[in-house]
Amino acid sequence: MYLTVEAKMDTKLLKILATDQEDLEVFSAFLQDAIIPLKGLDYCEGDHTFRIFANRFRWELSENKKEKPQRLHTGVVFQDVTKVEYRGFTRYEDQNHSLELLTIQYDEPHIHLIFATDAQIRLTVDKIHARIKDVDDAWPVLHQPKHKTA
Repeated sequence: MYLTVEAKMDTKLLKILATDQEDLEVFSAFLQDAIIPLKGLDYCEGDHTFRIFANRFRWELSENKKEKPQRLHTGVVFQDVTKVEYRGFTRYEDQNHSLELLTIQYDEPHIHLIFATDAQIRLTVDKIHARIKDVDDAWPVLHQPKHKTA
C-alpha cells in the first residue's frame, strides 16, 4: 500500500493505493460513513474502471478532540473491473438519492461495497487495484457518525 498525505491550505489530503486485501481494509476504514450520491457512481466498461465521488467523513481527525468533525470530497477508483452488480437499489433511481457506505469486503474475485439499508455494489475484478484521493478542502459538519457497539 502507498499512503501519501498532502498539505493543502489547512487540510491534509489523502492519496492511497490498494493492491491487496489488507489495503482494502484500510480503504474501508477511511471510507466508512462516506455519503455517495447515485450520480457519483460511474462504470466505464471500456477501460474497466468503476469511479465513485463521495463525501468522506474524516475519521483520522476523530481522535483529536480539538478538531471539529469534517467531511471532504473524495474520488475512489477501482481498476480491472469486469462486471458491476447492484443490489437493494437500481442504478437509475433518483440521481439525488445517496447511499451511506458501511464497509468494503473482498471475496475473490469480488469487492463488495456494503451500504446502509441493505444496498450493495459487487465489483468483479481481475485483481485488486484501487485508489482514494481527496480532491477538495474539508468543511465542518455538526455530528460525527455513531455506531452501535456489540
